[in-house]
Amino acid sequence: MNKYNVSTQWLIYTFIIGLSASACFSMLTISLMPLSPFAFLTLFFSCNRFYTLYVASDNNEESIRPAWATLFIGVFSYSAYTGALHPELGSNLFSIIIMLILCIWLMYKLMFGNKHYEP
Repeated sequence: MNKYNVSTQWLIYTFIIGLSASACFSMLTISLMPLSPFAFLTLFFSCNRFYTLYVASDNNEESIRPAWATLFIGVFSYSAYTGALHPELGSNLFSIIIMLILCIWLMYKLMFGNKHYEP
């Protein structure tokens, strides 16, 4: 029986990277968002810490897909937050649907893992 281990530190840092990357992009492209250096600092430090975790870990293969999912959950959740904060920017329905689909997939992966059932 294979043990399926997903690094929770990877998931936390990729979620923070997704949030801060989306915040940086929103601040640079949307005139309604105020410019703040904290999103850029958060992006820099979380990418730095994630890279050190990536280099230090031996076996990364189980955590790659869930980490990508949490990255996109962070991106789409900040996009949905921005759409709710400023409704004149447009609908945030697409962001919410994609975020919920990714959350359901991630929850399934974390609960059941990579189990292969044999008859």
